[in-house]
Amino acid sequence: MKKWEFLYDDKNRGTNISYWVHIGVDEESKGYWSCDEYIPPFPAKVPGKGYPLLLVVVQGWSFSFASMVELTHCIDVLSQKNLPTTMALSKQRGTSAGPNSHWLSRFPSKFKPWRKRERLVTVFKKVRAEIARESINF
Repeated sequence: MKKWEFLYDDKNRGTNISYWVHIGVDEESKGYWSCDEYIPPFPAKVPGKGYPLLLVVVQGWSFSFASMVELTHCIDVLSQKNLPTTMALSKQRGTSAGPNSHWLSRFPSKFKPWRKRERLVTVFKKVRAEIARESINF
């Protein structure tokens, strides 16, 4: 199994996937990171530790997830044999943010070929299963 761990921070740092899966309530007026509430919500702050951030290391690359929703979204996108366009993914969010700002456009090209994504998705699914098995609320 590849390495994974939780890091904790006093602030909810989010990741490059956060914006695409967690919709900020009143984000149009407040700005995304100034929102007090998100749908779906980020994991709660762990007393004495902070906000959890999942770090998964695969072949020397670190992948960060601020919630189980982000991990699942990443698995869903990367498990498609033909990757969707970032333009199509941006439209699903209902935003005019350009395709170059989407997390998939910033995803390491080393992992974009199907065979490499297949292995990466397998690792992510194992991590998700281990987190569930250990009853970690993330």
